[in-house]
Amino acid sequence: TLFQHSHFVWSVVAQFFFFSFQVGIAALFINYCTEKDLGITNEKASYYLSGSLILFTIGRFTGTAIMKVLPPPTLLGLYALINIALCAVVIWVPGMISVYAIMAIFFFESIMFPTIFALGVKNLGNYTKRGASFIIMSIVGGALMPYFMGWMADSYSTALAYTIPMFCFVVVVLF
Repeated sequence: TLFQHSHFVWSVVAQFFFFSFQVGIAALFINYCTEKDLGITNEKASYYLSGSLILFTIGRFTGTAIMKVLPPPTLLGLYALINIALCAVVIWVPGMISVYAIMAIFFFESIMFPTIFALGVKNLGNYTKRGASFIIMSIVGGALMPYFMGWMADSYSTALAYTIPMFCFVVVVLF
């Protein structure tokens, strides 16, 4: 009966892909910065990553405030679309602009986990606890997808590996 709720099933899929890109983007961030021939050291890249995490935190609070005006599914879709565009910048635009694009991705991904979770358990009634556990288990994507991003980075380039998160954001848009 639980799996007859299509919004729940889609939330499990969306959460799998969300965690796939969240972990992958963070895992390859420093490599991306140092491989761009911008003179960014590992130490400096780690500061950029710290700034990205601050943007994530700011994005969570900002997104929560915006949801009082804009419905959560609309904001989730909008933020996912923005992140698709930002991934395109990361893949194809040279220079510091692409590093700033990755940092911006952190801001726009900040609302995704709690929003997907809340939309997934909505109206499940007696199945809420079981549904919540399935959604939480779907974060296994964070253990699987970075492997493929790493393979792409090793085989082609770290920039090209960001096509995987771009695809994952498409799944969130479809949710």
